[in-house]
Amino acid sequence: MRPPVLGRPVLEVLIGAWLGARWRGAGVGEVGDGLDRGLQGGDGLGEGLQGRVQTLPGLALSFPDGTPPSAIDGVLRRYAGPSVSRFAFHTGHALASHSHVGDWLVALSRRCVESISIFNNKYGGGGGILTLHSSIFSCDRLVSLTLENCRLPPLPQPQPQPGGGFAGVFPVLKELYLTLVAFTEYHQGWRPWSQLQAMIRASPMLRVLLLEDMYIVNNCVIEAPNLDTLGIISSGIIHWRFGDLPRLQYASIDFGHRMTDQGAPAGCVEFLASVSQVQELIFKLPLWDFQMDAIPFTLPNLKSMELSIDFVDVHCISLMVCLLGSSPNLEKLKIEVRWANRDVNHDFLTAQWTDVMCANLQVVQILSYKGWLPLSLIKCILSKASLLRTLSVDACPVSHYNELLKCRRASPHAQVLFKVQLEKISFNRMKFAEKRLN
Repeated sequence: MRPPVLGRPVLEVLIGAWLGARWRGAGVGEVGDGLDRGLQGGDGLGEGLQGRVQTLPGLALSFPDGTPPSAIDGVLRRYAGPSVSRFAFHTGHALASHSHVGDWLVALSRRCVESISIFNNKYGGGGGILTLHSSIFSCDRLVSLTLENCRLPPLPQPQPQPGGGFAGVFPVLKELYLTLVAFTEYHQGWRPWSQLQAMIRASPMLRVLLLEDMYIVNNCVIEAPNLDTLGIISSGIIHWRFGDLPRLQYASIDFGHRMTDQGAPAGCVEFLASVSQVQELIFKLPLWDFQMDAIPFTLPNLKSMELSIDFVDVHCISLMVCLLGSSPNLEKLKIEVRWANRDVNHDFLTAQWTDVMCANLQVVQILSYKGWLPLSLIKCILSKASLLRTLSVDACPVSHYNELLKCRRASPHAQVLFKVQLEKISFNRMKFAEKRLN
């Protein structure tokens, strides 16, 4: 039977109980220094704290930005228990803390750690990218791994497997969040992108994957048999390749602002084909210089779609219409207008519209650009969506009120709601995590 683990990070509990009112309002560094002195017996209450740290059957550790590395050293050095379920640390601007991280990973690899989060501050301070110790790959009980602004060491030597690649890196890993993470270049024949690809493949239980502003993405194939949640924030669609993702249900994708690569249309079609089974899609449509007349397949399970779009380019607008036409069972649609200088041509919409387009649409939300709304698109949805219940807009020019109120509605139950507080579409890690928890 596995040891019980405290529900809250034990370090937070101990700081509150041990330091008490004397440290309320103190800075993080002061609290950390006080904890450090207590662990070393330099405080009258230190013995009690040391005793609790040494005898607890399990720890969940969360260290805020500014915690002295020596305080963390003290906790891990004195803890004699078998399990650290969670370890989270912000290196902040302290370059000195980088030298301690390797020791911490070695200690954690011997403590059945299940969750590691290392946030290396990427904004100034001269700390630079944090190179991790190879013992990170010895944490074979990891269920969740979050890294920011780090460099991973070379992957272990591949062990031949019948299906290719190697096994045993993270055999039970379920959640992987990588932001600004680099890999060692050309180590023993491994290219950086192939190391990322192999790491994903060597995590057979992986269910959640977020890749944000990765340093190396050229030709990386994302392939994971149990992945159900995928998030990508990247400046180029052409560099990503998608293999078998049979269980994918939710995808949040931002491929950057503009696409001019010759492979962009094929890359977009390849991506959409790989996520064609999703139930929820959040997609920042890039600007590009290529016409897409149709998507040669449907997204039959798609129930909810959020699109962030510039209404300045006919090709981007065409891609939006293609997505609507390929989603026959769509029930909820959210459109965020990032920029605008043209509306959707009414004749173009009429020509592209099919009987199945928006046939099951029930809820529509539209975020305007400085009060500008795609009026023709809104009127077309109102006149075609026979099951529509609500169409909400966050703003509306006075000149559009009467037009929308008088517009013919295919659904007798459809309501147009004005000046509704709508949340902007977001692709950052915190929003992705919140979405996953919900």
